[in-house]
Amino acid sequence: MNEMSDKLHYQPLMTENFVACPLHRLELVSLDDPAVSVFSDFAFHRPGVVAPGVSIDDASKKMKSAGAHLLLVVDDISRDKNSGKRSGRVIGQITACDIVGDAPIRLAQENGIHHDEVTVRMAMTPRKDIRVLDWEIARTVKVGHILATMREQECCHILVVENGELRGIFSQSEINKHLEHIDMEPVGCAHSLAELVHRIG
Repeated sequence: MNEMSDKLHYQPLMTENFVACPLHRLELVSLDDPAVSVFSDFAFHRPGVVAPGVSIDDASKKMKSAGAHLLLVVDDISRDKNSGKRSGRVIGQITACDIVGDAPIRLAQENGIHHDEVTVRMAMTPRKDIRVLDWEIARTVKVGHILATMREQECCHILVVENGELRGIFSQSEINKHLEHIDMEPVGCAHSLAELVHRIG
């Protein structure tokens, strides 16, 4: 191959226009669309995790940097030497609501410590009190059902389990991003799945 054939041939830029494309294009959905269209599957979206001994201030910083409002509290984190995958034991969850407002102040007063000494373990929802939805149900319902359930349960997240393991999560903030183009009220005929939500353990 001669020297000239290895060279790239350039041409001048002939236009001032550019393609306007958002960095993260969100698919718009309706309340009647399948709930899986707004589901965050842990097989593709690694969940945010935090150790129980971390301060709530550091947990808050982690949420902000990850753009998340919920972290799974994981104990005994280890890494497999062969696959490199991390594993651990989920012992609870902590949300942005758990570490703002009066709750941390009350915890500090009850324990006789400063605010910056309040840990994730003190503020988290323990595993036995986390309420979840089975994947077999989640994959058959609509977006409106999930929102109606969140409203009735007064929560912003619903974890989903499959065969005894965490499969993923529905997040109200993420759902709202996909519904920005429509009027959120009312949910309409979508009914709550509250009776189908159960405790994780």
